Amino acid sequence: MRKLMWIPLLFLSTCALSHASTFYVDSHGGNDANDGTSAAAAWKTIAKVNQTHLAPGDTILLRRGSIWREELILSSSGRDGDPITIDAYGSGALPVLDEADPVPPRSWSKCSDCSPGFWQAPIAQPPSVVIFGSRKGDRKPDLDAIKDSDDWSWQSGVLYIDSASDPADPRTDLVIEAGARPSGIDLAGMSYVVLRNVEVTGANSVTFGEGAGIWAKSPRLAGPAPNHLVISHVVVINGAGDGIHLENSDATTVENSLVAFNEGSGIKIYGTNSKFLITSGVIQNNEVHHNHSNGINIFGCPPGTRCRSVVYPEGVIVSGLKITGNVVHDNGAGIYLHETDHSLVASNISFSNKDTSAKGEGYCVGISGSSSNVIEKNECYDARLSAIELSIDTGRPALGSSGNIVRYNDIHDDGTNGIFTDNVPSRDNQILYNLIYNHPNGSCIMANYTGHKIFNNTCYNNRIGIHFYVSSSTRETGNIAVKNNIIVNSSEYHVLIEPGVNGALDFANNDYFPDGPRLFDWKDSISDFAGWCSQGREDNSFIANPQFVEVPPRKPSDFSLREGSPVVAKGTDLGADFSVALGPSPLAWPGRVELLPQSNYHWDVGAVRHRP
Repeated sequence: MRKLMWIPLLFLSTCALSHASTFYVDSHGGNDANDGTSAAAAWKTIAKVNQTHLAPGDTILLRRGSIWREELILSSSGRDGDPITIDAYGSGALPVLDEADPVPPRSWSKCSDCSPGFWQAPIAQPPSVVIFGSRKGDRKPDLDAIKDSDDWSWQSGVLYIDSASDPADPRTDLVIEAGARPSGIDLAGMSYVVLRNVEVTGANSVTFGEGAGIWAKSPRLAGPAPNHLVISHVVVINGAGDGIHLENSDATTVENSLVAFNEGSGIKIYGTNSKFLITSGVIQNNEVHHNHSNGINIFGCPPGTRCRSVVYPEGVIVSGLKITGNVVHDNGAGIYLHETDHSLVASNISFSNKDTSAKGEGYCVGISGSSSNVIEKNECYDARLSAIELSIDTGRPALGSSGNIVRYNDIHDDGTNGIFTDNVPSRDNQILYNLIYNHPNGSCIMANYTGHKIFNNTCYNNRIGIHFYVSSSTRETGNIAVKNNIIVNSSEYHVLIEPGVNGALDFANNDYFPDGPRLFDWKDSISDFAGWCSQGREDNSFIANPQFVEVPPRKPSDFSLREGSPVVAKGTDLGADFSVALGPSPLAWPGRVELLPQSNYHWDVGAVRHRP
């Protein structure tokens, strides 16, 4: 009998290993015939990168000091844990993707039919941006509108400029560049990409159209949508459209970057497709300035309106964004949330947003058709109009900005109001523990419609303290609670209630100072504090100097209270949800703002809690 032998079977399990590659690109010493896998064998052009199929985990390194007049158009995505990375190597200035081309000196000639000092050069493709040295010029509609040395106009294939120096002289130091390519870096449809340490300038995109300095969107309605992008330590300047434009891009981070001197918005997150909702994202620690539209622009689509080419009955809502630690200044407006819910705007500095060239509204933070957001610990000043505005969008039906929390903000020296709500149906917003001062042309808090809670704010040196109104779009205002506020040095009214306000108003435990015969206006009935109270309009409110530690207060810590202040322990207990105040020394605004709970035994009036 044959003996059977048992032989164990060996099953081998294998998995594909990731062999990530690193490629080097050097515009000066590279050669596309190289294999690109070392600095000594670097490629030369961005075109070589665009032609290469990259695998997850691959890295492209651009040599510092290099300049390419090419678009980087990525065609490969990474994956979770293995992103495709674009970064810099070497020393010196950031690698630059310049999307404008120099106009050759020999192309220039004097314009014989123009004003003295005008020059012309044939440019077949209409530029959207012209750069004079390092300065972006101002586009003018025709020759008659050219007034200054950085003005330009393109007419029928000819570029016109006004220049005191001779651009036709090859020895001139002034290099004039005309925009030629729509984007610097195109990440359309790409996911899991890390982009670091690159400068993009001169993108020739059309404002609000296609292209941007850094551009990512869904290439088709069916996708794919870009997502999980990390954009860090980049510079995006002098573009004809948005600086960074990320459309339908979920879970994206933009951080530690400079975005400036762009015709559109600085950083725009845009939701236009209900198949690819934006539910998270981070915009943090960026400097965003001198962009003609909004500095940081978060934009969804209202119900029933056209998003790109499609009408979505339910609209497209952006949600879950964290916008923190940014410095935003000298734009058309600061930070704008449109059709954006459940997001955080915190610890930003926003100031001097007054550019009207793109019809910017000039606020520090503006939200429209956006609800359930938190706006906190921001410093807002020198806005063209109101510092913080909550309003509706233009959809039908209109969606208001409701259920938002605005707290712990340092708001001062703005063009009109400190905090402003406008239009039905913006309701049930909480305005808590804000310092609002120096608004001689506006109100500390101006509001309409219903359900707002205005608790523990400090208003100093405003034209009007609390102002409630109705308008053609908002016929109903009322059911608003105003409690535990300090209202001091109002130049016109401590409280103004306009005729037409018809709902209940609950005023209690507020401190006003000083008193005067015409500081309270109830529907055109003007009185002093006693007259205001005689109709039962206040409970437990009073007239007293709150005794700030510094008078006049010029910074947040000046609003701390002296020992023996009459507002200590004079507030009403508003419950645990409203119990955390500013601490007495919030010196490092907005990065580190001290908070201090109200005592179980007494509540202080105003934004700053007096430490017992």
